[in-house]
Amino acid sequence: MRVGFDAVRALRNSTGLGNYARRLLAGLLGTGRSIDAHLYTAAAPRPEFAGLARELGATLHRAGGIWEARGARSIWRTWRLGRRAAADGVELYHGLSHEIPRDLPRTGIPSVLSVLDLLWVRFPGLYRRPDRVSYEWRYRWSADHANAIVSVSHQTRGDLQMFYGVEPSRIVVIPPAADPRFAAPVPERARRSVLHEHRLPERFLLSVGTLEPRKNQRTAIAALAELDPELTPPLVLVGGDRGTGAELTRLAERVGLADRVHIRTGVPDSELPALMQSATLFLYPSLFEGFGLPIVEALAAGVPVITSEGGCFPEAGGSDTIYVPATDPIALGSQIRRVLDDPALAQRMRQAGREFAKQFDGGLLAARLLDVYESVRAGRKLREETSRCAG
Repeated sequence: MRVGFDAVRALRNSTGLGNYARRLLAGLLGTGRSIDAHLYTAAAPRPEFAGLARELGATLHRAGGIWEARGARSIWRTWRLGRRAAADGVELYHGLSHEIPRDLPRTGIPSVLSVLDLLWVRFPGLYRRPDRVSYEWRYRWSADHANAIVSVSHQTRGDLQMFYGVEPSRIVVIPPAADPRFAAPVPERARRSVLHEHRLPERFLLSVGTLEPRKNQRTAIAALAELDPELTPPLVLVGGDRGTGAELTRLAERVGLADRVHIRTGVPDSELPALMQSATLFLYPSLFEGFGLPIVEALAAGVPVITSEGGCFPEAGGSDTIYVPATDPIALGSQIRRVLDDPALAQRMRQAGREFAKQFDGGLLAARLLDVYESVRAGRKLREETSRCAG
C-alpha cells in the first residue's frame, strides 16, 4: 500500500506532534508489512531530522521552488499537496497533525486524520486569536472531510463528538506509542553523568512538561512546601519555557523553596530516559491533556506516578497510578508522602507501571493502525476493536 504522510511536524518539531509523528512512522514501518511510505514537507527538515526518511526507508518529497518560501509553504500544504500525492500514486493519505489538504477529496484518495487534542477549543485563552481562527478553519474542515479519525484518547474522541459533531463511527482510539528508550535500562554511569551535567541531586521528584500554566507546576511547588524538607527529596521541573519559568522561580522563593526547586529548560531529548530512570517519583499535575504521554514514559522507566484525576489521565496511567485533584496541593503532598513512606507500595507501582506501559509498544499500535488503513482503503466500516483504549 502506498501511503502519503504530512511529515512537516515529524521533520521540524522536536516535541509534541513531532514525537507523535516520528514514533508512529517508526512503528508502522517497522512492522514488516508492505507499506510504501511517502513523506511530504514544504519546509526543509531540521538538521537532526534530515536523515529520518532514509532511516525509515521512506521517500521524502519537498515542495520545491517558490513553494518553499516562508509565505508559500502553507498554501502548498493546504491547496496543492493532495494533487501532488495523487501524481505520486498515493493510495491512502494520513494527516499526522490535525490536517488534510483541501484538494485531497477531489483526487479520490481516502484519508485518515490524527487528532491529539482540541485544546484551542477548550482553552481559547491560551492561544492568540489569529491562531485560533486558523486552527478552526483548517482542523474543523479536516475532521469533517477525513474518512477516518485516529484519536489518541477517549477524552479527545469525546471532544471531537461534542465540539465538532463527528460521528462516533468515524473515530478510532489508538494511543500514541511510547519511546522504547524509556524502558531500556540506562547504565548507572550514564545516569550519573546526566545528573552531574545538570547539577541535580541523586534523589528527586520529577515533573516533565512545558513550563506553561496548563501544566500546573505551581501545584507541585505548593505541595512540596507542605512537606518536611528533611524527609522529602527536592523537585526537578524539566521542560521548555513558554513564559512561566520566572514565575515558578519566584513562587519557589516566596514559599521558601529556592534551593529545593530545580528548573531545567535545556535538557536534550536524548537525556530524558536517564533523567526519568533516576527519579524517585514522577509528578504530572497537568490541568488537561489530549493524552499525557510523559505518564507512560515514566511508567515504562519504572517510576511511581502521581497525576491529575479525571480526563484522559487514567488512560495513560492505568489502575496503579495515583490520581489527585489537579489544583489541590494538600492532596498531592499527602500522596507524595504516602509513596515515599511505603517502599512496598512504591515497588508495586513500579512493577505494575512497567507492565501497563507495554501496551504502548509502537509495533502493537501500528498493527491496529494498519487495520484502520485497510478498512478505509476498502471502504469498510471500522472494526469495533480499534475503538478500544489501551487502558
